Amino acid sequence: MAEMLDKILAMKLVHQKDKDGRTPLHCAASIGYLEGVQMLLRQSNFDLYQTDSDGFCPIHVASRGGYVDIVKELLQFSPDSGELPSKHEGRNFLHVAARHGKDDIVDFVLKREGLENLINEKDNYGNTPLHLATWHKHAKVVHYLTWDKRVDLNLVNEEGQTALDIAESMMDKLRMRQTLIGIALMSARAQRAPKSKVKRSGSADAQPPPESKVPPSGSAGAQPPPESKVPPSRRPKLSDPTKEYKDMTNTLLLVSTLVATVTFAAGFTMPGGYNSSNPNASMATLLMRNMFHVFVICNTIAMHTSILAAITLIWAHLHDTFLFNISIQWGLAFLGLAVIAMSLGFMASVYLAVSNLHWLAIVVLIIGIICLVGLLIPLHLLFLPDSSTNCIVRYISYYPFLILVWASSPKIKRKD
Repeated sequence: MAEMLDKILAMKLVHQKDKDGRTPLHCAASIGYLEGVQMLLRQSNFDLYQTDSDGFCPIHVASRGGYVDIVKELLQFSPDSGELPSKHEGRNFLHVAARHGKDDIVDFVLKREGLENLINEKDNYGNTPLHLATWHKHAKVVHYLTWDKRVDLNLVNEEGQTALDIAESMMDKLRMRQTLIGIALMSARAQRAPKSKVKRSGSADAQPPPESKVPPSGSAGAQPPPESKVPPSRRPKLSDPTKEYKDMTNTLLLVSTLVATVTFAAGFTMPGGYNSSNPNASMATLLMRNMFHVFVICNTIAMHTSILAAITLIWAHLHDTFLFNISIQWGLAFLGLAVIAMSLGFMASVYLAVSNLHWLAIVVLIIGIICLVGLLIPLHLLFLPDSSTNCIVRYISYYPFLILVWASSPKIKRKD
């Protein structure tokens, strides 16, 4: 590829544009070709202000692709290029990174000195990078921005909306990414606008900001018209939340019933069996073993907590939003305790069965402990989302929160 680029440089074609208005520098930046970018910058008198048909300069293209090395190289060549606005939306490269969920670029800007003025800069529609990341559901970008004290969480756009207003307009407890964004903003003490025009509770009319004032015809970056211009009869119908609530509770109810069934059966099939002769007829043969005591206690806890979970989840079918939230919260807690107790009981039971072979019993314990820790992590994450503004709670949940963000966010493919 370097040889081909040398030929292009020799033919003085470096300033030529393709049908989409992209120069060779645009193309190299769009695919993350660092060596090519360096060659073009060194050997040519490039105008970094040239825009393609989407209104993007090379630094915007690199930011959209998430190529930190390319952005660093362009900033080193021309520090002022960081402030270049896109032609149609007036967005700097941080806006573009936040819009497309490129958290590596956002993290780089927050740590790089001299780029502080980009953090709260507004585009032509009054949107800051935080607004755009919230609109487009990029929870990790929102997380990074809310942890930086230089970010003004309460700036409003032209619609009179803060980032929290936007998050609440899309809030849906059955959508993890929206919920995490709302939690990140609330825990950072973000405020609502005094007179926000945003429509709350997941309104179908709440639309993201337009991508450009003049969408280029025929270009790869052309955007469809805003949904607000689409006739109501053609708008996609929202899914029925009641059905989703029932599906969720039915799944949890099935799991809790299975746990109760298994633990009930284990109560009558004790490890080691029963004595058949007097004076201890019908008593468990391993009654005096410590691990047997662990098995009985854990099995009893699993049995009763799974029944409690089932009963609690039944309340979620009473078509009351408040009862649904409480039922899910307590039902998950009971079910989590039941699963942990059942795992401990199984480990104790297997240990008793192989206790005469010392090394195997130790291996069983080690495997059981490792798996139990692995079980506790996802169970802990189920209860993590918390909008508490307490600094200690925020710091404790920093990395677990990122795990949730990673688990709930789809992988964003780079554009070549």
